[in-house]
Amino acid sequence: MPADLWSLVLAAGGSRRLGTPKQLLRVRGRRLLSRVIHAAEIVTPGRVVVVIGADALRMRSLIRRHHRGAHCVTNARWERGMAGSLHTGLAVLPARARAVLLLLSDQPAVGEASMRRLVRAWRRSPGKAAAAGYSGVSGVPAVLPRALWKQARLLAGDEGARKLLRMTELAATVVDMPEAAWDIDTPEDLQQLH
Repeated sequence: MPADLWSLVLAAGGSRRLGTPKQLLRVRGRRLLSRVIHAAEIVTPGRVVVVIGADALRMRSLIRRHHRGAHCVTNARWERGMAGSLHTGLAVLPARARAVLLLLSDQPAVGEASMRRLVRAWRRSPGKAAAAGYSGVSGVPAVLPRALWKQARLLAGDEGARKLLRMTELAATVVDMPEAAWDIDTPEDLQQLH
């Protein structure tokens, strides 16, 4: 993939509904956070930024141990919601970054193949966002071109990419991605892992 695309993994949340850091849950022998970083490293080698917050020491340790090429940044205000993590991540991306592949750490069925499909769709219309389509909505994972980052900085609280995709005047390219519908938020979601 061209060097103008970077991956941004949002992994700062406190997993309140689950009661344990979901980023550190194991799926087929690998932690959720490690799974998404690994896939991002394949799709955007040397261009992965991970935003951490809650349990920052444990997350940073995992990243240092297994993903030395990933850049880790801490959102000290992670409790204020996802928008702050998005702002934190966008702020550290280099000037040469023309777009960002926005990823979450709690979508265990989204992997390298899903990311590559999304990036291919975005490359066909690089002026527009490309977003996963699932359960009748468009959301993350998504590729946000730099032209949308200013609007992303207007988000607040728990507003994330879905809100941004609705705000933008440029219609997003939607990629059918039913695997993105499954995320880990509750103990019931966790039972599906086994």
